[in-house]
Amino acid sequence: MLVPKKYAFNYHYNKPASLLAGRNRLTVHHRNVCHIVDVVQCHVPTGSVDRKIQPRCVIAGKCTTLTITTNPDGLTVAVIA
Repeated sequence: MLVPKKYAFNYHYNKPASLLAGRNRLTVHHRNVCHIVDVVQCHVPTGSVDRKIQPRCVIAGKCTTLTITTNPDGLTVAVIA
């Protein structure tokens, strides 16, 4: 049986995008791609990482899939599994 490969991801608050949108926005980084989303649903273990540069704190983990969808309210949702 083939085991799916896990890839590193992290997400953090995005202040510039939040100010433009008028609501909280988050940035999800996965496989060298940056996704700006409204909601993160994370189904894998994560931990916080303190950094010396901006963003100062990110939430990081490893996942097999990242799915970007839009919910009925029109919000962009990142589902991390």
